[in-house]
Amino acid sequence: MPADFSRFHKYADWGPVVSSLYRKWRSRSFDDLVGQDHVVRTLRNAVSQRRVAHAYLFTGPRGTGKTSAARILAKVLNCLNPTDGNPCNQCEMCVAANEGRAMDVIEIDAASNTSVENVRDLRERVAYAAGEGRFKVYIVDEVHRLSGAAFDAFLKTLEEPPPHVVFVFASTEPHKVPATIMSRCQRFDFRRIAPEIMLARVQFVAGQERIEIDDDALALVVLNANGSLRDALGLLDQVSAYSTGAIGAAEVRAALGLADPLLVARMSEALVTGDIGVGLGEIERFLEAGGDPGQLGAQLVEYWRNVLLRVAGAPVPTLSIDPALDESLQKHATALTRTQVVALLRALADGDFGTKFSVPMELPLQVGYVEAALAVSNAPPATQSATTATPSTSAAPRSSPPSLPNGSASAPPAPRVNPASQADSVPADAEPVPPSLPQPSAPVRPSEGSSTDLTGAWECVVVSMRSKSPSLQAILRSGYLMRAEDGEMVVGFLYEFHRNTFSDPKKRKLLEEVVADALGMPYHVTCVRTTREEVAALSGSLPEDDGFVEEVSERLREFHAKQLGNGSS
Repeated sequence: MPADFSRFHKYADWGPVVSSLYRKWRSRSFDDLVGQDHVVRTLRNAVSQRRVAHAYLFTGPRGTGKTSAARILAKVLNCLNPTDGNPCNQCEMCVAANEGRAMDVIEIDAASNTSVENVRDLRERVAYAAGEGRFKVYIVDEVHRLSGAAFDAFLKTLEEPPPHVVFVFASTEPHKVPATIMSRCQRFDFRRIAPEIMLARVQFVAGQERIEIDDDALALVVLNANGSLRDALGLLDQVSAYSTGAIGAAEVRAALGLADPLLVARMSEALVTGDIGVGLGEIERFLEAGGDPGQLGAQLVEYWRNVLLRVAGAPVPTLSIDPALDESLQKHATALTRTQVVALLRALADGDFGTKFSVPMELPLQVGYVEAALAVSNAPPATQSATTATPSTSAAPRSSPPSLPNGSASAPPAPRVNPASQADSVPADAEPVPPSLPQPSAPVRPSEGSSTDLTGAWECVVVSMRSKSPSLQAILRSGYLMRAEDGEMVVGFLYEFHRNTFSDPKKRKLLEEVVADALGMPYHVTCVRTTREEVAALSGSLPEDDGFVEEVSERLREFHAKQLGNGSS
């Protein structure tokens, strides 16, 4: 029985496959390359003045024009009628390059050709003259993926290539390119494209493609592109395929899987007011509707990043936030301090669970959300009255709350909360604090407090570390609190070994948790080397040297001497 192909007749009128928007609208001349004026000017002048280098390194984030610039450079070097450093795009060499059949433009994916054998084969082919044009141009994408041996085999060829060869390397991770390679290239750093420039370009493409999309929808497309024009055009392509009519902000959110901005606003309000259950209920309803917890978490972090910018007095770009969130953002920026927003952001961004745990994908978001709510309640509120501060802090700006207590009482301070919400913000199962810990009686600014203030607070931290890690407590005893203000704490150690102990992120995080519990507010802790003179200037007396380090060093020397004598190492 003959096969029945009648079901395929409906595809006969498709015609040629239509390429995606970012491929269709790829830059074909330097005039089309948007957002990289410093690169365009240099390359055009180099071509016009015939001062083209033998090797270039294009670095920068994805979708910013690195490969497009490399292709344009390759095209103009072989163009028969270049004009002001630009290819004509009409001669046979330009047409061949645009159609991807130019013999003298060789594109190599370094991720797939990482071995020494691939580089050796390339070196052999470099010696042959160009087939049609004046130059052979090798474009090596993601060059940082080459192996160390491949880079070594490339060095001599790259340093002294034949005069008819130009290398153009592209990389999103330039720190992985060896210095020996980088020093032989002219480096150009491609920047993330500014939102205003990207918006104009996407708007132009939408008009040319006759895509009906309003300004708010375009702003959302640009916002989610993160500085990548390729991503922006890809998102525009996705959104236009989703909707058959006019495209608004609602269609963009639905097509891209974005959470409703009012949901982000409600969850943020619940964070500030301490209604953790309400916020978790919003998360649950979002997940039941098929939402992605990772996307919701990213939107929350981005929202509070913009709140931090506004609280700190920095300008918030218009295209960096969903227009529907502007009123909520202004409200929360007025209600919270910088310390509270920083603590909240760290809690939201720190919800990480290792792969060794089999946990639901929404758990990091839920845990981070609860920790963020606790961080807000534990940080000093923005409405703290001047009557609760000492004379030295009453004149301080409200945006810079007191950072450190002095050490005169016997119990650590309770978290600072509003009286009306105190019962709701303190967990019912909170462990009682040991009464033996020293408690500061009133907050003081470290820059204005005495050495007793610093010493008492540090003793409180050291004692609190006992229940967490006795070994780390022993190391903390050799540390000195140098400074603590505006949410930043600097701890000095006389010996490199002690300082390096807290370079481990897990141990430093534990130290920050102990500091927050002991002093009643979160701090970002930095450990540095200090000297006895600096400690003396801080406390008025030199620390006693009990010879402990020298004794340990001597015993270690004796131990190694015995091991070497036994033939061990």
